[in-house]
Amino acid sequence: MIFNLHQAGKHEHVIAAIKAALINNQSQPWMYDVLALSMEIVGRPKDEIQRALLSRIDFSAADVSNMVYSAAYLSRFSADEQALKLYQQASKLAPARPEPYVMGLRLAEKLKDPQAILWAATGILTHVWVKGHQDLHEKALNALADLEQSFESSGRKAEAEQLRLARKKALKRDLQLELTWNGDGDLDLIVEEPKGTVCSFEAPLTAGGGVLLNDGYGPRQENCHEEYLCANGFPGTYVVRVRYVSGKIVGQRAKLKVTRYRGSEQPIIQSMIVPLAKEDQLIRIDLSKGRRRKKSEVPQPQQNSQKTSQRTIHNLSHAVGPLSKQAVKSLKGFRVSRQVGAGVSTGRQVPFVTGSQNVGGVANQPVITVIPEGISLSGAAVVSPDRRYVRLSLSPQFTNVTEVFTFSFFQP
Repeated sequence: MIFNLHQAGKHEHVIAAIKAALINNQSQPWMYDVLALSMEIVGRPKDEIQRALLSRIDFSAADVSNMVYSAAYLSRFSADEQALKLYQQASKLAPARPEPYVMGLRLAEKLKDPQAILWAATGILTHVWVKGHQDLHEKALNALADLEQSFESSGRKAEAEQLRLARKKALKRDLQLELTWNGDGDLDLIVEEPKGTVCSFEAPLTAGGGVLLNDGYGPRQENCHEEYLCANGFPGTYVVRVRYVSGKIVGQRAKLKVTRYRGSEQPIIQSMIVPLAKEDQLIRIDLSKGRRRKKSEVPQPQQNSQKTSQRTIHNLSHAVGPLSKQAVKSLKGFRVSRQVGAGVSTGRQVPFVTGSQNVGGVANQPVITVIPEGISLSGAAVVSPDRRYVRLSLSPQFTNVTEVFTFSFFQP
């Protein structure tokens, strides 16, 4: 009914219907969003619109995702101060979530709030490791530099010193690993953290604070490196696995650089040569001064399908020989997951290719359901022990969505 009234342009009726539902204890979080939008369309006072949006927070006080969503709505209706407070509250409940700091910095700079800028910028430098984090970190450092300059020019020496100490603390890194090699091959860096979490290609972000910043592979030399970073890590022993995946590595050796307590008064830097073999090479690293005390929520990163496809094409080329242009073009449309091939006596990893070239989707906030449509192909490649033959197991699937119905429903 609400949808039909909105489509008919009867926004006053929408407001009346939602208010009636709220009075009769039939409230839902989405009602406040629609109510605010309808009020804006008919020109209601800004204070009344903001009250409607603030009422939504009652439904999201313990849900960080809804808090971030509500703050974005508040900002949409120019309630920047309330939105900023909500972002700060969300960061207290889930310190590892990147959204409150990123969105909060934009609002803090707009409001010219020094304490909020300091909170958001240091939060980005400490907790934000999503795709494109380099640009976000640069913006945070620039914001801190501008704030420090303003403190110095206005004679606020104590606040400027406090800012420098906060920035120094935010830039501390408990453990950093850099694996480099020469050649056109592919190596994997896998880190088993003290509390049982594992950081790898499949899980680049962990609840233990680890993040795989770069997953490299040949043949381009500038991409032949892997980097792991744990800004705030648990104290204990980290087990590092260097895994040979495919291709040729010059000298069958790689170099591992270990940096502990970067940014502190006494950083520890160590380099070692790692000989490669069919089995994983294990290195144990003790981190006695780790600063983390509890696990954090793991942000869900976006999959880089282009990078994954390129890596699979590279590995398949080593396994089965050069691929045709048509095969390469087909593989670039697939999602990729890497698994250990069962029954492969060589002990090497075999890439598995799965996915769909034509993926459509329907969605209704807050639950999103993806419906694949078209032709999808799952396959596995197994290399014979003498490396003369490759067995391909292919499983095509044909999916077609015949009819789509649009309807209104009540979400309890």
